[in-house]
Amino acid sequence: MKIQETDWGYVEWQHIHEEDNPRQSMNIGRTVILPGKHQVEHVHYGQEQLVYILSGEGIYVINGERRRCAKGAVLYMEAGSTHETINDTGEPICELLVSNPVSGAREITMREMKRMDSSGKNALYAAVESLRAPLIEPLNLPLTIFDAEWRTVLQTPHFPAFCKKHCDPEKHPEACACMDICSFTADAACTESVCPMSLRVYSVPIIHNDLCIGVVRGGFILLSGSRVEEHEGLYDMPESAALSIKKLLGEIANNIVNYCVFDDARRELETKEKAIKNSQRQGEILEQNLQLAQDTVTNLKINHHFLFNTLNCMASMALQDGSERLYAGIIDLADLFRYTMKTDCRFVPFEKELAYLNNYLNLQKLRYRKGLSLTYDLSDALIGIAVPFNFLQPIAENAFIHGFAGNVKERKIALKTWVSDGRAHIVIQNNGTVMDPITLNRVNRSLASGSGHGLSLIYTKLAAAFGGNFTMTILSDQNGTSVVVNLPVTAAEEELHD
Repeated sequence: MKIQETDWGYVEWQHIHEEDNPRQSMNIGRTVILPGKHQVEHVHYGQEQLVYILSGEGIYVINGERRRCAKGAVLYMEAGSTHETINDTGEPICELLVSNPVSGAREITMREMKRMDSSGKNALYAAVESLRAPLIEPLNLPLTIFDAEWRTVLQTPHFPAFCKKHCDPEKHPEACACMDICSFTADAACTESVCPMSLRVYSVPIIHNDLCIGVVRGGFILLSGSRVEEHEGLYDMPESAALSIKKLLGEIANNIVNYCVFDDARRELETKEKAIKNSQRQGEILEQNLQLAQDTVTNLKINHHFLFNTLNCMASMALQDGSERLYAGIIDLADLFRYTMKTDCRFVPFEKELAYLNNYLNLQKLRYRKGLSLTYDLSDALIGIAVPFNFLQPIAENAFIHGFAGNVKERKIALKTWVSDGRAHIVIQNNGTVMDPITLNRVNRSLASGSGHGLSLIYTKLAAAFGGNFTMTILSDQNGTSVVVNLPVTAAEEELHD
């Protein structure tokens, strides 16, 4: 029998499961909460608990519900529950504790994973971005994910108030001993360390292809082993709870590795598919589909005629009714449809893209009225250069979807262009939500992922048009968020105007 001392009492462990034995995971012990002591509010990360009160009584607060419980009471707390116990009597509270780790970090299937086209250092960033919303954020765990060079990939905001008061790892990681660098090899396992403030920290290496590509670091819990010292509202955890947290961190690392394995297999499959496309069989398939494509284009053209005839009719009705703003909106909408329905344009003159963007922003102006202001600082030198078809408007649209998602009363969009050293510079800025440095770094690294979402689509389109002869960067500071695009200056051919 093992006795674990805590600042609120002690636990007599009858059985603690072995971490490498998946067939037996239950922990059983007798807890004693001493008179006048307090188990401060804590979260049961990745473990369900059954508590049977053997003797004594006290106040139990479970998920915000406060009640007095005495001998004979049975309490069940599912994983993720909040729990607090106060012994306000002169007698100890004795409990039978049964703790069972459960998987809070579920396995993410291939179907759920976003498509990311990445390799090398960016593989980890793509994996974390893909798993962040469905897997990591719902756990509400305090953790940091580092890459192989110890740059922060992701840091959650759930650090204990104790940590924020003493070293604040979110704002001042350089002052926090828990953020120190350590080395890992391909056969490394989870390591434990205790910071100068007596908190236990776990570091789980992310091993892929026999290389350590990153580290998941979390925990920040108190395992004092002493009844003497109290730590400013920190819960002195039983070992069963600590084991559950270690398990969750390991599952996060495993899911990241699984994503990287899946991504490797996907890229290998795509390489083989490209080889097939160059074969005679692929040519036969394309020939078979040619007639179907021609029929589809014909049907689209028929539908286009109906759509434009309807919009023209609506515009005439708006003029007859004296609704000039409605008339202008219908014309802008018709121009939008007409531009996007071009199926034979890969490049267009920049002035065409600019006109399309104006149509879109005019419609947004119709919606927000005085709540949207537009600023243009344009160089005539860009008017005739060749740019990819429909690459500018989605950048502006991204500002309305993400930048203005918060409570922004006065929305501002600014477009600036200029030419220097034979390069075209295009900047679209909005005054919406400002990204913190970690999020900004992750989003910039995810641009080249080929995820098929948001700005990564534009990056893919520019890469297809210019190869590596372009840059696309996102900047974010107190003035707002900007998308900066740098392109080669190439004159548009005459037929692109049609």
